[in-house]
This record gives sequence, structure tokens and C-alpha cells, in this order.
Amino acid sequence: MRNHTRTRQALTVISTLTALTSATTIATGVGFMWAPWAYSAAWLLLISSLAYVIPQTDTVIALATGLARRLSHAARHAHDWLAALANRRQSPARVVRSTTRMGAGR
Repeated sequence: MRNHTRTRQALTVISTLTALTSATTIATGVGFMWAPWAYSAAWLLLISSLAYVIPQTDTVIALATGLARRLSHAARHAHDWLAALANRRQSPARVVRSTTRMGAGR
């Protein structure tokens, strides 16, 4: 991903999202009855977006891999933070067991 500029990455992300959105619009199929011009525009957007995204497949893969690594790191960090928070709340000094007869039923 070092060889890809920020502009190219941004255009790749925009084109990928546009291709997914237009493909979803086309896949629903009801758009042609309500607005034929929007259905035609969705086809044109899909074709033009795929024309840009397909040669940039390496950039898409690099961005997806980087995103997955960041999400994995964030999830691990959140898990560690929550575990530390839970350990701090349940310290052994705060656990009190009753040895009297009245407290045993609680």
C-alpha cells in the first residue's frame, strides 16, 4: 500500500462504494418501473465504477487488509480495556462473605 497515493486510495474507495450501491439498486429491480432514468444511471455508474475498480484490485485488497488489521487491533484493545476494568471492579478486598447466620441466606 506504500505505492498508492491518498488520492488513488480515496478514488478507489469511492468507486467501490458506488459500484456496490449501484449494483444493489439494479439488483432490487423495482427501480425501472418507478424511475427508468435512475435505473439507467445506476447501470452507467456500475459500469464506470467497475472500469476504475477492477484495475485497482491490489489497492482494494490492500485497503481491506489494512482495515481488517485496524479493526482487529481495536477489538483486541477494547477487550483488554474491558478486562482490566472488570478486574479493577472485582478486587478481592471488596468481596465480603458473611459468616453469620442471618447473612448466609442473602
